[in-house]
Amino acid sequence: MSPTIRAIQQADKQAWLGLWAQYNSFYKRTVERDITDTTFTRFLDDSVRMYGAVAEDPESKKIIGFAHWYPHLSTSSVQDVVYLHDLFVDPEVRSKGVGGKLIEHVYEHAKGLKASSVYWHTQYFNHRAQLLYVNVADRTDFVVYRKEL
Repeated sequence: MSPTIRAIQQADKQAWLGLWAQYNSFYKRTVERDITDTTFTRFLDDSVRMYGAVAEDPESKKIIGFAHWYPHLSTSSVQDVVYLHDLFVDPEVRSKGVGGKLIEHVYEHAKGLKASSVYWHTQYFNHRAQLLYVNVADRTDFVVYRKEL
């Protein structure tokens, strides 16, 4: 499958919401509707450095995946680094190259921003995704800690 990867648009919201719900369910989290709406609005706001792209099946025009990312400053680089915050592919089309195409899209955007690197996290149990990740990036030794405020 060779999906079309493009910037997310307002018309994508309903399809994105369906995938977003599946994504959040997979990660066992609940994101309030106002946060979801604000996040989607940020993707469309040129003054906000938060980006979203969708994968679209070229034949059916169905949205089959998404990626969200944002650049930020770093203490270990003069250039920005890019955090790939969310990546999701419809379970019906997994293992067909969609996730890799979305990651490549983020890489190309990051290069255009002159970022020094792209990084992301995943849950330890997300084995299927890790089969892709080891082929497109280097695994680090970092452990993530978090404190809700």
